[in-house]
Amino acid sequence: MRKKGKGFASLADAASALMDLRTSLAGTNAPSRSPDRKPPAADGDFADIEQQMLAKKAVGQGESTACPPLSTFPARNGAGQRASKPGAKAQKAKHKKAQPQAKSKGPKKIILKGPGMKAAYQAILEAERAAAVKKPTPAAAKPAPSREKIFRKVIAAVSNTTPMIEPRPVSITPQNQVAIERAITDGAAQLAENLQPNLDDGFIVGFDFGTSSVKLAVSQPYHADNPTKAMPAPEGLQSFGHPYLWQTALWLDPKTGRFSLYPLPSAVTLEGFKTGIIGAHGGELVRPDVSITRVEAAAAFLALHFAHFFGWYRQAKPLGPAGADQFMAVNVGIPVAAHDDARSFSIFKRIVAAAVELAPFASQLTPDLVRQTHSRSPDRLPAGFYLVPELTAAVAGYAFAPTSQPGSHMLVDVGASTLDIVAFNLVGRERVAVFSAAVELLGAAALDSALSRQLSAGDFKRACDHEFEEVYGRARSPERAQDGFHAAYRRKPVQLLVTGGGCKTEVHDRFIAEMPTERVLGAAPTIHPLPPKAMTDMSCDRSRLLLAYGLTRDLPDLPEIKLPSQVPSITPLVRMEPSFVGPEMT
Repeated sequence: MRKKGKGFASLADAASALMDLRTSLAGTNAPSRSPDRKPPAADGDFADIEQQMLAKKAVGQGESTACPPLSTFPARNGAGQRASKPGAKAQKAKHKKAQPQAKSKGPKKIILKGPGMKAAYQAILEAERAAAVKKPTPAAAKPAPSREKIFRKVIAAVSNTTPMIEPRPVSITPQNQVAIERAITDGAAQLAENLQPNLDDGFIVGFDFGTSSVKLAVSQPYHADNPTKAMPAPEGLQSFGHPYLWQTALWLDPKTGRFSLYPLPSAVTLEGFKTGIIGAHGGELVRPDVSITRVEAAAAFLALHFAHFFGWYRQAKPLGPAGADQFMAVNVGIPVAAHDDARSFSIFKRIVAAAVELAPFASQLTPDLVRQTHSRSPDRLPAGFYLVPELTAAVAGYAFAPTSQPGSHMLVDVGASTLDIVAFNLVGRERVAVFSAAVELLGAAALDSALSRQLSAGDFKRACDHEFEEVYGRARSPERAQDGFHAAYRRKPVQLLVTGGGCKTEVHDRFIAEMPTERVLGAAPTIHPLPPKAMTDMSCDRSRLLLAYGLTRDLPDLPEIKLPSQVPSITPLVRMEPSFVGPEMT
């Protein structure tokens, strides 16, 4: 029996025609389908169609010679005639009226000749499988780099850089030049006459040697109210407009070959030398066009400031009648981690020793004089000069306040170049046990350096997180102070102290905000310690002067501090199960 349509003489022709049919059904001219109608068969659905065909054959419905659309296979009766139903034409017309169809003649019906329907579908399946393009296996996702790896990447990018902390002045007023030179000359003469401290009734100098600015203050201990004053910075040399912050920068005049604390025409600016020292690059040149290393520049800078301060103190008399004529001590602050590291501590001792020896010649400092003096400077501090851990100064400024609390503390000091983190225990406002500490080049200006080297702010924060976790993780370990720091063992939150002007960046602000939570330190409010208001005469951010204020305390009055290397580790106790003595063992 043969119906109207196209006939094929072989299975290959039939298979090819069915492939063309499927292509036309998938194209844009395929007839539209109502939502309740089955979608066209997907790859691999031919087996279902084949089963339908075989089932029809099994019940004696005959073998199909025409291939209707793939979505339906109408039943046949007897000799292949369509089963008729009463009113079939009426129902068909009603159905067309109810569901409007797209104006398309639809695909042509294809007549298969011969009994090879199953073989034809099998040929189609094999052809499709052979033509299918194998999708490439997606590459396995690379694991995210660890926080420690990101930390090392950030430190490597900024460790040997000179961060641009702020624009440097190109000139200052002649009046300020004269005042600075007069103070340096006067102070150099004093230091040349007598360098011996007066231990009975002298004044104490607090020297906060920061990477971005220096802050100096002076106090007269053991007098009524312990008068304390900060030294103002000359206009034009103030760091970010703060009246008591003097930029950490040095100038070398190529005409005279002398160092200066203020800019001169055609002078070369030297900066970032303390940053390089902390980054273990103190022996390298400050800049390639000047034959001065970072430790030598630091020695020249301190020598000029020592001379300037003593000259300013004699002229200004900031403490009034209570102020003594001779100094008792000059306390220079350095990071806790540097104080507890023998090599770093030795570097700073040699810098201060060279600076004290150079101070009497501050008006005529040359690179050769500085280089020769530093090369022979001893690994020993002169009488009356001390290197004090910055933590001691910060804790002193905090511990004397009525709001201070004993117990576990985390100190976070965000400077221009460095991020100092210390975990310590305060006992009775008198003793400090430091369990762990770190100082890294992760301050505000270091963030700018990292961003300029195509590192992201997110990676920089993760580097800060890594430093915090190293310090905090060490403190909360069973070998150190688990009972005071670990969330599962401590009785109260860990108190967070925040100092430094660099904490106001968006990255550092977010970094600090995540600490006082129940999961980390606990929900205690963060404290920003402040020195006394009487220390300054001008309106300013007094928190920037906290270290200078603490450094003006006499050493016996400072909290007794035990550095991490001096705090012995604890051997965790092994819990023993109770044992019982039985009758047979008596």
